[in-house]
Amino acid sequence: MKNNEILIINDKVVLNDLYRRSLINLLKNKFSIIHSCGIFDIKDFFFILFKILDPNIIIISSNLRSNIFSMLFFWKKGAVILNGMGTYRGTKLLRIILLKLFSLNWKKIIIIQSYADYRYFRIKSKKNYFWVPGSGGINIKSGTKKNFIVIQRDEKIQRVFYSICSFLKIIKNQKLSIVGCNDVKKLKSLFKDYQVNFVGYQNYKKIFLEGGRFVQPSGHGEGFPHSLAHAIVSGLDVYIDKKEFLRYGLNHLGGKKELFSGRWYILIGSDKIAKKINDKNIAEKYFNIISKNCI
Repeated sequence: MKNNEILIINDKVVLNDLYRRSLINLLKNKFSIIHSCGIFDIKDFFFILFKILDPNIIIISSNLRSNIFSMLFFWKKGAVILNGMGTYRGTKLLRIILLKLFSLNWKKIIIIQSYADYRYFRIKSKKNYFWVPGSGGINIKSGTKKNFIVIQRDEKIQRVFYSICSFLKIIKNQKLSIVGCNDVKKLKSLFKDYQVNFVGYQNYKKIFLEGGRFVQPSGHGEGFPHSLAHAIVSGLDVYIDKKEFLRYGLNHLGGKKELFSGRWYILIGSDKIAKKINDKNIAEKYFNIISKNCI
């Protein structure tokens, strides 16, 4: 095992630092050399091309664009971690392309974070797929249970706008904060008919300070949202619609749902789910799958 060299690629190396750090640490304890690189980091790109041609190196890729890049080298051994389909979730052509690439990359294992995507690809092809729900959550300090919070980014807020509005109509005058978006002008325009508190970008250790009730909107094709994993592990009350509850496989993790209002449900059994999706257990699950099937 110690003689293996592993190349871990993502869109940006900072994404490995944020979401693959625990896995990387486990791999470092077992293997001699680990390279963490970003295909869109100029200083890394040519190094990746040089290393990827090494016949003995093992590739682990994460995020859609990095996954497609990795699978162009179909003869290489390794693992593909499919985070989510994003805005391309409903694109039939992309699914066909991915199925072809998965089939062509017979030396790679495919690990899928979204249960809905895992189920789809498992039905459509005979390849052996693995489901790992997300990148792992950590326990983060939260605020009062009286307030609701939504964690989003500027580039995603438009896609989940109608979902958030449907929740705002239910809670009426109760406080809801949107955390993580810096374009306040855009937010004020979008939510001009609602009373919403806007909180800009926060360090991940402070994202829940505005409230103790977490709202998971629908509209963006995430594999298993990082903020949702953190919310569950941190013990926040989680509000989610049925479609997303099933998409993330929360029912397969021991969770149940209780009707809140309309299409919205309260997640029941978060403590059971938290034990399965905390950062340590998720990293170990990735490590066990990779070490047994790629090394």
